[in-house]
Amino acid sequence: MTVTIASITVGMNEIQWLGKCLESLTGSRTPGIEMKVWYVDNASQDGSASFVRERFPQVRVVENPGNYGFARANNIGMHAALAEGADYVFLVNPDTQTPPTLIHDLVGFMETWPDYAVVGPMQYQYDAASTALGDYNDWSKIALRSGERHAFAGDWPDHPSPAGPLEGRAPATLEHAYVQGAALLVRSTALRTVGVFDEVFHTYYEEVDLCRRARWAGWRVALLLNLGIQHHGGGGAGNGRYRRIHMRRNRYYYLLTDIEWNDRAVLRLSMRWLRRDLLGHSVGGQTSVLRGAIETVVAICWLLWRLPTIVKRRRTHRRMPTRHADALRKMQKTAS
Repeated sequence: MTVTIASITVGMNEIQWLGKCLESLTGSRTPGIEMKVWYVDNASQDGSASFVRERFPQVRVVENPGNYGFARANNIGMHAALAEGADYVFLVNPDTQTPPTLIHDLVGFMETWPDYAVVGPMQYQYDAASTALGDYNDWSKIALRSGERHAFAGDWPDHPSPAGPLEGRAPATLEHAYVQGAALLVRSTALRTVGVFDEVFHTYYEEVDLCRRARWAGWRVALLLNLGIQHHGGGGAGNGRYRRIHMRRNRYYYLLTDIEWNDRAVLRLSMRWLRRDLLGHSVGGQTSVLRGAIETVVAICWLLWRLPTIVKRRRTHRRMPTRHADALRKMQKTAS
C-alpha cells in the first residue's frame, strides 16, 4: 500500500526563500511514497503566490485574503490534506532546505514506530549553495541544552519532564518538549484524534500545544537526532512588537490551558512572568518599561476576553486519553 504525505509551507512576503525551499521539497526522493506539496500564502505583497504557480506548477497554492497567522494558515493546508486522505503531514517553513531523502526517512521512522505522533529533524544552519548539513542552528543548540525538560523549565525547573518512559523508546531520539513547526511531521491519525492547531494562538506556541496534546493522548513526540534540515530562522523572529505581544499572551494562554499544572503553580509562575513583563523583560524580546506595561495590559485584556475558551480547552484536554485509546483500537482493527 502506498503511503501518502502532504507538505505544507506557509509564507507571507517570503519570495526570497521559496525557490530553494520548494525546489528541495519537489526534488525529494520518495520511493513508495505519494507526496503532494502545498503552499499557503498569507496575503503576500511580493508576488509569492504568482511566483510559486509559475515556477512550480505541481505545487498546490492557496491564497488567503489576509494574514491568517501560522496556526490558521497551516490548518487550512492540514484540513485539505486530511480531506484527501494523507497519512502524514509535514509542516515546513519557507526559509528551509530539505535534504533529498529526509521525507522518506521521516516517514520510514513513523511507519516503524507507530507510538510516535509528532517528530522532527534536527535543524542546521542554512546554506543557499547546498542542502548538505553543516553545523546546528541556534534552535537545535537550545533544544540540546534543554534536553527533555518541560517547556518552562527556565522559569520553573521542578516541573516533571513531558518525555515518555525509556521502555519502548526509539533509538537516536530526544523527547524534547516540542518539535518546532518549522519542520514538523505529524501522523494524520493523531490530527484526527487531538485536532489541528489551536487558532487562538495565531502565531507562536501552537506547535508546542499540539505536541503536549499528542502526549496527553498517549503518543510520543521526539526530535530525530540522526536526521536534519537546513533552517535559516531557527532562533526566533527578532524583537518586534508583533512577536513580543503574541509570545507574551500565548505563553499565559498555554499555561492556563495546561491540565498538568495545579492552580497554585499556575499562579506563582504567572506572577513571576507578570513582574518581568511589566518591566519590559518579555519572552518575546526586551522593550521599555512603558511599552512593556502597555503590552502586558493588552495581553491581560486579551486573556480575560478568552476565559470561556480557556475553560472549554481544559475540558477538552482532559478527554484526550480516552480519544487516543479509541484511535488506537481503530488502527489495530484496520491493521488486522
